[in-house]
Amino acid sequence: MKTTGLRALVVLVSIVAVFCFVGAASYTTAQLEAIASNELVPEISAAAGVALASAYATTMTEAQLESLAANGRTIGLRIAAGDALSILYRDKTKDELMAILTGTANPMIRAAAINPTLEYLVTTTSDQKDFNLSDYLKGLATTGKTHEMRLAAARAYYFVNRGSLKAPDLEAQAVKNDSAELAYAAGETLAGFYLSFDPKTQAQLEDLAINGQSEGMRVAGGDALASLLIKSDKTAQDFETTLLSLVGTTTAAYRNAYAQALSERFGS
Repeated sequence: MKTTGLRALVVLVSIVAVFCFVGAASYTTAQLEAIASNELVPEISAAAGVALASAYATTMTEAQLESLAANGRTIGLRIAAGDALSILYRDKTKDELMAILTGTANPMIRAAAINPTLEYLVTTTSDQKDFNLSDYLKGLATTGKTHEMRLAAARAYYFVNRGSLKAPDLEAQAVKNDSAELAYAAGETLAGFYLSFDPKTQAQLEDLAINGQSEGMRVAGGDALASLLIKSDKTAQDFETTLLSLVGTTTAAYRNAYAQALSERFGS
């Protein structure tokens, strides 16, 4: 049997974080729900929500998830529902997904349609003689109706061009691009280079996640850092302790690196 308990910690100026912790490596759905529902540190709540998504995808209806994604009491519950919706949305058609991405639904619901849309976007065809998929995606990533539509197109753009990309080009594009979404997606893509073709040390990635000159560069450092943290021997409690110490400090990219690592520990 795994032991569970409550612990309260004072963080910074009287911020109290109360959450369940488990001595072993895996967490039950009930334990994750408790953390997602009650944790006061947003990143810890969000990490539990990510780990909850697959369970919610099999136990809740699309309508229930859409309601929870839009109106959930905490960020963890909203993320759990949104990520679960992303799983269910894989069964939707391209037209259905595009309608969600460009519609007036809550941003959490629109975000759930981003990844399921990628498969359709990267295989887009046209009868137009001069149609170029790369140009089409870049245009959509620049002028798309909503942030979610632009981000989906930006991710698709970098996916179809992955064979010709190099780290210096991505670094420039993560700083300055035709849209904020293209710069962000360039940073996401660059993270992979920092783990393979142009490897960085953990210290370099930490510095980049905190001090990168643009959001795209900070995302590149943070996403690559998350991969290193996941491969480390640190426990969920280690990541929770770090996130508690980071409340209200550093950058979202740096905090999110630890949240990504924590969500993996929650789900393992």
